[in-house]
Amino acid sequence: MADSITVQELVDGLSDSLGFELVAGARGLGNRLTTAELNRPGLALSGFFEYFANRRTQIFGNTETAFLADLTEEEARRRIERFFEHPVPCIFVTSGNTPHPALLEMAENTATPVFQSEVPTTRFAMRISGFLERHLAPETHIHGVLVDVHGLGVLLVGRSGVGKSECALELIERGHRLVADDVVVVHRMGKDHLIGRSTEILRYHMEIRGLGVIDIESLYGVNSISLEKEIALIIRLERWDPKKQYERLGLEDRIYSIFDVEVPEYIIPVEPGRNIGVLVEVAALNQRLKNQGVNPAQAFNESLIRRMTNQ
Repeated sequence: MADSITVQELVDGLSDSLGFELVAGARGLGNRLTTAELNRPGLALSGFFEYFANRRTQIFGNTETAFLADLTEEEARRRIERFFEHPVPCIFVTSGNTPHPALLEMAENTATPVFQSEVPTTRFAMRISGFLERHLAPETHIHGVLVDVHGLGVLLVGRSGVGKSECALELIERGHRLVADDVVVVHRMGKDHLIGRSTEILRYHMEIRGLGVIDIESLYGVNSISLEKEIALIIRLERWDPKKQYERLGLEDRIYSIFDVEVPEYIIPVEPGRNIGVLVEVAALNQRLKNQGVNPAQAFNESLIRRMTNQ
């Protein structure tokens, strides 16, 4: 998990798509951003600083720009100087607005980068916030394989050698997509979304015992891979234990928690003769039904109860 990024890193990541220009405060490009939240400082410019979120990225849109333009030059300067009494990491002036001269002057004095963009404020803020959220999100690494199965992100976990990669390879043969093999980088996005992706060095590669490392993109084409996927289902593969009672009806809902986000989990025992790839496909389809409010096992159980009650 990265607890902060620099303004320069933000610029490098988004300048091409948002087309902003640095107009002041270049000495502050090393300032660090610690939150994905943004702030529109209208209240601060009006003189109310009690809840001023000065540590956030500041966005000056049409409202802030028009407010300063309506003030006398002396009053505008006074308010801007008071604004800069609270250190801010950077400022973006959006919607093609021109920064107030006093804003540029104070930004230079305080090493606060100011950027100007033609992009409308709402769209600009969404892109900036999304970028920051992705780079500042809590992160963990999980040993497993992440596959996109019928549009559902399925994370295969289990002990080394149980057959996770072989199962994923069969799923790819059947038209599904690989996201990550061996090491899955998991980010929590927002309150309850887990996004999985591969590490840079392992991206689109798989290790298959007896074959070695193979390049899925080269072998199966671009339709066989996906850069990232939300984790919606966890399937734990384990060697068949004849002494263990496995789920027979599907009435028990298992949950696995990652960053306090609960994800449905199935346990599939592995033994010769079982087609694990097909079972994973069925599990994904079954979970999609549950997500839509349809529980086949529960419906079957209720049907049996009605039949027994009527006898």
